[in-house]
Amino acid sequence: MKNNILTRILLKVINPIRFLITNHRSTSGLEYKFTVHYEKSPNLLSELCDKYGSDKGSINSEDKPFTWTPHNYTDYYEHLFASKKELVTKVFECGIGTNNINLVSNMTALGKPGASLRVWRDYFINATIYGADIDRDILFQESRIETYYMNQLDPTSIHNFWANVAKNDFDIMLDDGLHTFDAGVTLFENSIQYLDSSGTYIIEDIYTKDLIKFRQYFNQTSYKVEYITFKSPEHKFGDTSIISIRR
Repeated sequence: MKNNILTRILLKVINPIRFLITNHRSTSGLEYKFTVHYEKSPNLLSELCDKYGSDKGSINSEDKPFTWTPHNYTDYYEHLFASKKELVTKVFECGIGTNNINLVSNMTALGKPGASLRVWRDYFINATIYGADIDRDILFQESRIETYYMNQLDPTSIHNFWANVAKNDFDIMLDDGLHTFDAGVTLFENSIQYLDSSGTYIIEDIYTKDLIKFRQYFNQTSYKVEYITFKSPEHKFGDTSIISIRR
């Protein structure tokens, strides 16, 4: 019992230090940044996340189908996309939110597959939302939502997904899948050609240790890349970063 208590105390001290060191390494050499401070206020995307059970954001996070604290990505997405709500026509997201606990990156048994897709569908009122997941059991079709099988570690599977979708020029593309560097790069390299010239490609839930790898990767490309780290009273460490990519 005493050992468990001591371990928890040590982790509370070590984890923030480890995060600060890794975060410094991941941003070393990036000489430009801007910091935005804001007061939390309700927005439509956060409301829709509460309605459907997505962890991208929340206004009232008490009644949620997962055990962790929701991200505050939707505060940024609202800022980014609010003026485009009626203009966006095609959205892609990898990771539907499996509730199969035997699969990696699942949303627990209480998760609500398709939650984020429904959020985007309701937010972008003129858009069709295309989702991909490795769990065939949660694939579904709904008004303005289409989903297809994909293994984001397999280039052939990704190619087959795009052949089934048969669409180009996506306004928004999001990787909310396996949350690993290898999976992120594989999906990106086999999907970026389907992004509209003015579109945005976002990789979510980047662990600080992987930011270093992504920086090294994107430094070899000509894409316009931003590394965005989120903070909130409840979310200070861990997978609190996204990467925003434009052509």
